[in-house]
Amino acid sequence: MILQALNEHYQRLLEDKESGIAPPGYSIVDISFVLVLSETGDFLDMFKVEQTELVPEHKKRQGINPPPYFLCDKILYSLGIGKNKMEGKKRFEQYRDYNQKLLVQAKCMEAKAVSCFLNSWNPEEWDNNAIILRHQDEFEKPANYNTVYKIDGHNGYIHDQEEIAAIWMEEQIEKEDDATVFGQCLVTGKYTDIARTHEVAIKGAGGQPAGTALVSFQIESFRSYGKTQSYNAPVSKKVAFAYGTALNYLIASKTNRVRLADTTMVFWADKKGGKTEETILSWCFDPVDTESEAKSDERRIDLGAARQAKTILERVKSGLSVGDATFDKDTRCYLLGLAPNAARLSVRFWQVSNFGDLLKKIAQHYKDMDIIGLERLGGIISPWRTLKALAVREDSKNIPPLLGGQFLKSILSGSMYPQTIYDAVLQRCRTGGEHNGVTIIRAAVIKAFLLRKYRIKNQFDKEVLITVSLNESNTNTAYRLGRLFSLLEKAQKDALGNEINATIRDRYFGAASATPGSVFPLLLRLSRHHIAKATYGNVLDRKIQDVMNGLDAFPAHLSMEDQGQFILGYYHQNQANYTKNQTNEEKKG
Repeated sequence: MILQALNEHYQRLLEDKESGIAPPGYSIVDISFVLVLSETGDFLDMFKVEQTELVPEHKKRQGINPPPYFLCDKILYSLGIGKNKMEGKKRFEQYRDYNQKLLVQAKCMEAKAVSCFLNSWNPEEWDNNAIILRHQDEFEKPANYNTVYKIDGHNGYIHDQEEIAAIWMEEQIEKEDDATVFGQCLVTGKYTDIARTHEVAIKGAGGQPAGTALVSFQIESFRSYGKTQSYNAPVSKKVAFAYGTALNYLIASKTNRVRLADTTMVFWADKKGGKTEETILSWCFDPVDTESEAKSDERRIDLGAARQAKTILERVKSGLSVGDATFDKDTRCYLLGLAPNAARLSVRFWQVSNFGDLLKKIAQHYKDMDIIGLERLGGIISPWRTLKALAVREDSKNIPPLLGGQFLKSILSGSMYPQTIYDAVLQRCRTGGEHNGVTIIRAAVIKAFLLRKYRIKNQFDKEVLITVSLNESNTNTAYRLGRLFSLLEKAQKDALGNEINATIRDRYFGAASATPGSVFPLLLRLSRHHIAKATYGNVLDRKIQDVMNGLDAFPAHLSMEDQGQFILGYYHQNQANYTKNQTNEEKKG
């Protein structure tokens, strides 16, 4: 199903001239240098470019003797430039012999010029060439510099020349005829030539820089019925090229890809011209400020599309219809989550849905995450920002593996959030110090986790008690204990000021949220002194008494679920304290 959907998407991209997708026999690669030759093959110049170009196919290279490419290759092959001159000479001779074998079939001036250049070039003396030495500083950088050829005074690159392109395509047909194994393709169902290995390397989803494989068989235990390599899962050569090219296109796209920790998710519409739906879905996964003009050059989505996406998402969050004629909610959408696994890619999840249903699921996620104070962070927190807030030191490198894929899957399917996220957020809240404590995002995650859990388990009585802001009618003991802890902390700050070496939050929060029976009697005794010294101690005392009236006793232990309720109550009460203080200051002003 995955390969079939990717193959169909490749056929749609081929019909779309604006997609820039590579046709069979070609690849789109990054070009670094252009070698300028005269009509007689003299080396005239070399200038740097930074662009992608459609060139003769770059198949996956592997082994101790990787083959050269046609008319576009790294400088190690095309000029023999490298730290090891013996290695450079060996690669250049491979490249020269392979290219001349094809170029000798052409009669055009361009083919003869390249042949003359390759015959005259000495790879052992590249560091004595004045043209090359102008770029020597670039060669010290760890980069793969691909080169192409151009004739001085002529437009276009040599590999685009009509006769040379025709020779290249004939070479592709001859290769297919050399070693052909026929069988039934599992994707199309047709009897055709089967690919021994899937040549298009998947790049940009992690793993090895040269690319990884999505379908491959190597060790003996993967094989069956005596078949070797990819004959175990017969896929035609055309389909192998098509799905690999389409997947690389989606991963490289700014609007069809979402990265979350080690997981890369690509998505695409099952129709021609589905860019509007794809762009809106992309914005919803990573909402950006729709009003900032300063970073317009860095935007992956233009301002108009971002405003359109925000309007649609707000309408869906409010329970309204999409209300946009350009957005077809019934269009089918494919979502594929990938993660690197050594030299291969592992599929984290695969989902088929429609854009309308996905928007509802994403809107429900943001609605569940909605909590007081979130407006200070823009009102919406993207999934990657959420996971970053849960990582140690808030460093995205510390996000646990697998968590990105599990989190995305729960958002897209509307299922419960992974328990590992809940455990991580409790741990981060309990720990003090920099980057730790109860933050807006962490409180939002706890609220969303509990809300979704109660909804899915049909615990309506508990669900209604989980609110966006302070719920004074919430009778849950843990929630009230969290509120009580917040008020006791405020009493201490009002009495002693903010310059306290260690607050009760620093010393007792972890114990209070897990074993309140061992901590709260001590905190209440301390609070008597704080209330007596605080300016508005009598007001705080009444609030503490109101919360205490709903408590029968201090439990010895709180479950994990109740620890979340404790933190939520603490956060809500803190926000209420802050809001009321701000209101009082405004009245004084």
